Amino acid sequence: MIPATLARRYARALLQLADTPMQREIYGRDLAAFVRSTSVPVEGAASLLAVLDFNLHAQSQRRSVLDAVLKRMNLDVTVNRFLQLVFERGRIAGVPQMAVAFQDMADALAGRQKATITSARPLAGESLAKLKAALEKVTGKTILVDSKVDPALLGGVVAQVGTYVFDGSVKSQLERMRGALRS
Repeated sequence: MIPATLARRYARALLQLADTPMQREIYGRDLAAFVRSTSVPVEGAASLLAVLDFNLHAQSQRRSVLDAVLKRMNLDVTVNRFLQLVFERGRIAGVPQMAVAFQDMADALAGRQKATITSARPLAGESLAKLKAALEKVTGKTILVDSKVDPALLGGVVAQVGTYVFDGSVKSQLERMRGALRS
């Protein structure tokens, strides 16, 4: 784990190496694939990422493991070099944070924004599509939807886009009514 500002700095450096939007997509995909592959614990033992970061073995041994993994994964050359540099600087444990920061920056450059839509029950595909279209109209950006279910809402929907929250849940309406009746 590394400070968020440092993760953003590394992510920005990788982003600046991408000359085209297609390269940004490739770098983001490869970085995410590396994180997925190395973050999973293996049979009750530590994850590969933890092993690469742990100083129990010599750096040369850990470096050869990293090189073997990178060769096997067949990632983009720039992403390979980036990961090797991160390892050399002793920041390999921060790669998951760097990947998240990279994706956030790439999404911002591409005009995309993440939204979390929470409902009391799973939403039908059509309802989710209408909500997505409405959020895209309001924000002027392409919305990437993450749908969640929270039975405590009782009904309605809560949509969070960045720092904005659009709360149309029955739970919050009841709380507002309760507050109004008390005053």
